Amino acid sequence: MPATIQGGSIGRWFEELCRIKHEKFAEIVWRNGTSLKPSILPQSGGVYAFWWTGDHQLLTSPKCNRLLELVGPGGKSVQLEIDDDWLGISTMLPIPLYVGKSASGIAKRVGQHLRLSNARILPIHGGVKKAKAPSSSCQLRAGIEHLFKFEHDTRVIVLDNVGLSFVELHGDENAVNRFYLEDLAIGLMRPP
Repeated sequence: MPATIQGGSIGRWFEELCRIKHEKFAEIVWRNGTSLKPSILPQSGGVYAFWWTGDHQLLTSPKCNRLLELVGPGGKSVQLEIDDDWLGISTMLPIPLYVGKSASGIAKRVGQHLRLSNARILPIHGGVKKAKAPSSSCQLRAGIEHLFKFEHDTRVIVLDNVGLSFVELHGDENAVNRFYLEDLAIGLMRPP
């Protein structure tokens, strides 16, 4: 079946993506906290969003680093500050952290993001310069570790404070729909 754009549905899909299905990862992992329970998340493709659903005070505490130095155009350093306004702290609503898509399976992709078998994936460091992640598939976990750069086991933070929403859009025929829904969500939510 050829890929088609279902433009009239994208607004509904976005609404669904904004409905958090799992408030905390602690609810859907094995008791030891090192892996997701099987068959809880879809094996099909779609678009997913990670949300900060925990205590907002953790994000405003001195333990949370919200300065980041990135490599910008021409190799120049670009400093980025994730301020209260960007996060929408004053609303006290869940904060979108990351939006992504997967053609082959939401469950597998979420597991790659979380890397729950590791206590930490980035080295503990004091600078604001963005550390290189061990792979390109663990962006959520790396982002949490940039925020909490001195925490020895960031799994606890993820399990107790991060939730998940998703929209199933499986198959080649939904490739374009996954692309546009992810782009729309990133543009509207502005996840850090």
